[in-house]
Amino acid sequence: MLIKIQIIVGTLSIILLLITIELIRKKRLREEYAILWLFTGMAVLVFSLWPNVFLSQFFTRITGIFYLSAVVLIAFFFLLLIVLHFSVVISTLMDRNKELTQRYSLLELEIKEMKRHCLPPQVNSSSHNG
Repeated sequence: MLIKIQIIVGTLSIILLLITIELIRKKRLREEYAILWLFTGMAVLVFSLWPNVFLSQFFTRITGIFYLSAVVLIAFFFLLLIVLHFSVVISTLMDRNKELTQRYSLLELEIKEMKRHCLPPQVNSSSHNG
């Protein structure tokens, strides 16, 4: 049973790596996020190829937590870090968007004021068709 799960997880991690590389190639995924997904795909691939070495021996020696608990704990903290990272990115983008919107509104107001002061009032051509 374990070998089937290893094959499935290994295949899915290779698919994740290929999709990530394709998204980078098509410039649909920025490099800073691509590094995160490439690291994730490689880590899952390594864990699927040698689960006993990394999870049973290495992680259990460090934490004293057994195999299944270790997998759940690692996955939870990794996902928590990803959520935190994307929350920071979204917050930054929202601040930039707000600032750009305010600048755009000010520039639009300045252009209207300049047009009003510099250009003569336009005569409405439809009122002379009469």
